[in-house]
Amino acid sequence: MDRFKPTRQPSNRFLGPAELAHRGTVRPDRGHPHGGGGDLFPEGQWRAIRVQLEREGWNPSQIDLLHDQLRQGWPLTLAKQNVARLSGHCPIRSRTGP
Repeated sequence: MDRFKPTRQPSNRFLGPAELAHRGTVRPDRGHPHGGGGDLFPEGQWRAIRVQLEREGWNPSQIDLLHDQLRQGWPLTLAKQNVARLSGHCPIRSRTGP
């Protein structure tokens, strides 16, 4: 009897970059080291999110931080809060009031 033999199949919950690219959910941009233009997040395509952030008044360094936060799995609303705290600045047009 083999007590140490795994009884479950490996999880498919987390996929690597090759599997994601194969499924068509991430299309790396050849000119960007991190696949910058083709990233897909729950909030939408990175390019569309970036345009929205620029319209709201986020500066380029904050947008880079936001992109990093999204890549780490943070939702956009929390990423905005984190970056605003880190940079000490939140664009007035990005604030949502009651």
